[in-house]
Amino acid sequence: MSNYVSVVFCRNCGSRYVDIDEWTDDGRPVFKCRSCHVKEPVSHFTLGRGKIGNTELLAARDTIAKRGGYEK
Repeated sequence: MSNYVSVVFCRNCGSRYVDIDEWTDDGRPVFKCRSCHVKEPVSHFTLGRGKIGNTELLAARDTIAKRGGYEK
């Protein structure tokens, strides 16, 4: 089964419940985690859509970005 997804994970708590909560005065989106309520403005990125299988979706959920690389 394939999934069409746009996914942002919270680096603070790992939640997948991240939304664009508001926009800054200069037009940047502010991401907000619905689980831990952390907010962060984001610049130079947007959300897209991808078709992935369940294996890739689970791997993406369990991989987090670290400075200079990724951590699983």
